[in-house]
Amino acid sequence: MTPTLPRAPGIDRLSAHHLHALAVAVLIDRYLKVDPTPGRLAEIAGKVAGFAEKELFPHFQVEETALLPALRQALDSDPLIDQLIAHHRNMETLVGRLAGSSAHERASLLRQFGASLRRHIRMEEVELFRQIDGRLDEAGREELGLKVDEARRAMGLTVHRLW
Repeated sequence: MTPTLPRAPGIDRLSAHHLHALAVAVLIDRYLKVDPTPGRLAEIAGKVAGFAEKELFPHFQVEETALLPALRQALDSDPLIDQLIAHHRNMETLVGRLAGSSAHERASLLRQFGASLRRHIRMEEVELFRQIDGRLDEAGREELGLKVDEARRAMGLTVHRLW
């Protein structure tokens, strides 16, 4: 996930959030392999819900209020942006379904969530951020980074300690 050009500070911070989210996806997979008992599944689901509320959903809001609208204007990426937003809604739905799910459903939902999270991050890092790096000049990347940073501060978005 190494960028081809230096990224603006705001975009770098989104990448740091992505790395943290990938670690969460790895933890989900490991926990499901090691101890898929109903009690453990409930614990994992609670941790995923906490991560989503504190970090993931605010991250989505930063992207949807600052990053993606600016990119709709700057890049010809509407299909990609629409797909990324659809991923956000899907992951929100998966997290929402966790609370009322049976143990069997919970395991499946957690697997789906982890896979969706990994796929989504890959799309942003490999496809979207490379377009930013390749198509926006330094001033454009800097302006975009400032918008993202402003939205991130307004949302109070930080990276929290892993489970």
